[in-house]
Amino acid sequence: MTTPTAVWNELRLAEEPAVDLLEGLGYAYVPAEELLSDRGGSERQPVLVSRLERALRRLNPWLTGDALRRAVRAVTHVEAADLMEANEKAYVALTYGVAVEVEENGRRMSRTVRYFDFDDPANNEFLVTRQYRVAGQRKVIKPDVVVFVNGVPLAVIECKPPTLGEEWRFEATEQLERYQELDEKWRQQGAPQLFHTVQAVIAACGQAACFGTVGTPGRAYLEWKTPHPLSEDELAELLGRTPTPQDVLLAGLL
Repeated sequence: MTTPTAVWNELRLAEEPAVDLLEGLGYAYVPAEELLSDRGGSERQPVLVSRLERALRRLNPWLTGDALRRAVRAVTHVEAADLMEANEKAYVALTYGVAVEVEENGRRMSRTVRYFDFDDPANNEFLVTRQYRVAGQRKVIKPDVVVFVNGVPLAVIECKPPTLGEEWRFEATEQLERYQELDEKWRQQGAPQLFHTVQAVIAACGQAACFGTVGTPGRAYLEWKTPHPLSEDELAELLGRTPTPQDVLLAGLL
């Protein structure tokens, strides 16, 4: 059983420092309950649909009507046989865009929709939230920290108290595996639709952290060694303290 002290340690020593750093890097923090309206009021929809629509209109001013709906649906309703196929399809769409037909000057033509501005990162909306409820088939999961760009969930962070010793890593990665339903024993115990668009899954305990991608088994998670594009001195100045390995991973990866 999780004790109140363990919960306090997880919150104060791992989760809060993670969110504070992300805010320092330019992510806006929004409480999870305030994001429900962006999801059409449904906890089953992990994408912040209204924020995604606004971003798509901003990045693709020509995009309207049915073409906009198809672009949104490409990442909110991914048709696939399993999680890995869904994640691959979403990755391709988010990275390379999707082709939609539009009418211009009386002619039907194909144009590519951009989901992110890779050339000017400041032209995207970066957002972070905590305890983000996503409803699966039977269970509601609540990842500790979820990171969004333009309304699309791209990273999930699961925090554990550093007082667990070496067990923190196993507990965090096992929870991430359950959320994704990576094993038959986790069937209907998670919410794999959250991970259709996620590109990084992170286990953290405040003093250490490791990461994988969707489908990565816990034993294969890796550390991140450099805060590039920040130097370690710049990261220390941003934090006002000596960076931990968790800080280095979050600054370098996210």
